[in-house]
Amino acid sequence: MAKTRAQGAKNKNGGAAKGGKKPSRAQLALRVVDGDSALQRILPFGLNLPLRFLSLRTQGGRASRLSRIVHKLYPFLQRLESAALGPEGTLLADLPLKDALKNDQAIERAIKVFEVAWQLDLIAVFGTDGKTIPSGKRALPAGACGMNVNDAERVYLDRAIRVIFSDNPEALERLPIEARALDALPRLRILAGMSALALGEVRLKLGSRFGALLTDQIESDWLNALTHIQFFHIHALGEAFGSSITEILDWDARFLLAFIQAFETAQQITDLGLDLRLVHSPEALAAIGSWDVRDVTDKINEELNKRGRPNTKDRQCETDIAVFRGMLGADFQTLLKQPAPILNAFGAILRNLRGMTPGPQRSEIIENLKTFCSRYLDYMTPEALATLDLSTEIEPDDHAGPTVSEIVGIMNGIWGKPGLGRIFFEQHLQRVDGVAALQGLLADYREMVKRGSIQRNQDIATIIISSTVLDRAIKRFISA
Repeated sequence: MAKTRAQGAKNKNGGAAKGGKKPSRAQLALRVVDGDSALQRILPFGLNLPLRFLSLRTQGGRASRLSRIVHKLYPFLQRLESAALGPEGTLLADLPLKDALKNDQAIERAIKVFEVAWQLDLIAVFGTDGKTIPSGKRALPAGACGMNVNDAERVYLDRAIRVIFSDNPEALERLPIEARALDALPRLRILAGMSALALGEVRLKLGSRFGALLTDQIESDWLNALTHIQFFHIHALGEAFGSSITEILDWDARFLLAFIQAFETAQQITDLGLDLRLVHSPEALAAIGSWDVRDVTDKINEELNKRGRPNTKDRQCETDIAVFRGMLGADFQTLLKQPAPILNAFGAILRNLRGMTPGPQRSEIIENLKTFCSRYLDYMTPEALATLDLSTEIEPDDHAGPTVSEIVGIMNGIWGKPGLGRIFFEQHLQRVDGVAALQGLLADYREMVKRGSIQRNQDIATIIISSTVLDRAIKRFISA
């Protein structure tokens, strides 16, 4: 029964109610009798009490009483929402209760409106002792249903969560207890789009930090990116990072999405391991993910069968990430720090190398790759790397930039040239004028090759060191 403002508000002299009691603002009271069934209400008082006692102490009875309370409360919440938000902002106004209970957003809105109204004393909740329960005393049982407010709200929070995960019930089973919170509902709507296996693995790997996904500690863009993750991504990342896997919570959303899109097999992730930390941008991560991956399952099964062992259960892959790691050793980490164009070029070069017949020429190119990474890559700024215009071709191409062998020859020439050497790399190449000098030297070289003044199979390092043929662009840096 609704309680008017006039009830107990002021005495006839306009002062406070007797005893100085604060006037009530309540417009709706939720009393013990409001949870009674229609039968209980028509029974004599003596017969009513045992039925009420029983209904307040059984799970089914409390649930039924709560449902009756909600039927009384809902129209009042509709009116409050309309008064506060106006026609354009209402969600509950034209929504019958039976439909609202199937709508997670309506349930969320109703609980929030109730909370505000209770805190403002617009709703009075009476306890089993007949006294009103202040909004801060959430653990006291309400006389109308026998539950405290926390438990009563949780019934409808659980209903909202089931609606959110109605198309993905397996994922719902992977949620921790802290997901049953009003503020978590917007995040759960995002997580509901995840694979159940992936969600379970994310929860397992993040452990106590999983709760951060349900709060504004994590940006919604990051959470949206996470919904694309597959089980193998997070499982392999857990193998590679161990307890440090929580570092992914600090990744930029674009980087997380690039990680998910870049890697198609667990082997790529485990072969990269903790060195993933060295990759600076989503574009660089995409470039590494584009390096070749070869399915070697049949080859491995053949070897296993020869030894009388059964086939492997999982797909087995060989990655160029592992090939580069083995080829470059410690310099592999230097390569990973480079921008996307260089990483793309290296992946294409290795792809082309694989098509070459093993022999001296192939070995020489591999050695030049290793030399470039070990000796010169650390000195290269992004501008200097762009200037190199590195060709991915193995054989020289008049229409493409210099090959890695030609670039190493030019770098060796600068390094060994009297009056130039290391100082050019450590100082001049770090500035705009030094990059321009390198660009000029490369342009002069290509022009001389085009004219036939220099043959591409010549030792370019010796030409730079022992002559002035290519000094035009760099002579200002040559010390006496």
